[in-house]
Amino acid sequence: MTERAYSVFGGILRSELPMAELPPGTAPATPEWRLRVVAGAADHAPGELLGSDTVFGETLVRGYRRPDGYSLVFDDTGRFDVSADGASITWHQPGPEVIEAAQADVTSRVLALALHAAGVFSLHASAVSIDGAGVAFMAPKHHGKSTLCSALVLAGARAMSDDTVPVRLGTTPFLAPGLPRLRLWSDSASRLFGMEDANPAPSPAVGPPPPRKHLVNELAPSQVETTPVPFRAAYLLNPVKELPDGESVVRERLDTVIATMTLMAHAKLGPVLTGTESTVMLGRAADIARVVPVYALHVVRDLDRLDAVARQVRAWHAAGASVEEPGT
Repeated sequence: MTERAYSVFGGILRSELPMAELPPGTAPATPEWRLRVVAGAADHAPGELLGSDTVFGETLVRGYRRPDGYSLVFDDTGRFDVSADGASITWHQPGPEVIEAAQADVTSRVLALALHAAGVFSLHASAVSIDGAGVAFMAPKHHGKSTLCSALVLAGARAMSDDTVPVRLGTTPFLAPGLPRLRLWSDSASRLFGMEDANPAPSPAVGPPPPRKHLVNELAPSQVETTPVPFRAAYLLNPVKELPDGESVVRERLDTVIATMTLMAHAKLGPVLTGTESTVMLGRAADIARVVPVYALHVVRDLDRLDAVARQVRAWHAAGASVEEPGT
């Protein structure tokens, strides 16, 4: 099968599976990852079960540890094997009808597993760069992390990722750029980007239409970060109705232990890399928390105050800004 080169997560993927969502890349002699496609479902158990997670609805993915690497097995798209060093990925393709779903699996969990095998800790978060440094935002669904990142991009930050945020460990951890597309609920998409909601008008007989997300993936080149940047800070979003003294946003630095557990709770592959692999994840989270400040970010959930929130976050991370100590 024909291989094509794609740029993602600060590296190059050579893939026999077409990846329509990824920008093309110039492949070096040795790319970071090579993805091969093998026709037919895998016919044997992959190894030690580590954990499972919900992809959507009742569709699950399970993580396995094998003597020569790892595997992810999806209910719909089948099995992806990842080598021990993360450089080689093999997809056992169960049929042609699952190609689109498999593409989404690769850019989400499969490449995150390849990164994990190579020593990278991936957050399930949104991230931007501000004045050349990376800032990540962690939160459960519906807590506004994509909305805040969009407001920051419109205020001059650069989008990095809105799902998988790889953290490359070291004396100074770095954030790698991912997929900078933004997924916003209708009200945020309309307010920030003027995108019209295609849902029909509410009907008294039927009720209001369910909320839906818009995909914003046509940002200007100046609004997208394409190179790894130093990891400056991580925030755990806590939407609130009001704050004292009329503030729009307040941050509180977490101590190292709580920061470590916060990073663990928002690890991209946390649910599928439990068991014997959880100690590896914990060690990496602790290494990050020792050198990167992690804050609770208390934000008034009001679109009318979003610009003020974005201005304050930018001010905290302007070049030369100081870092608050835990508990201040």
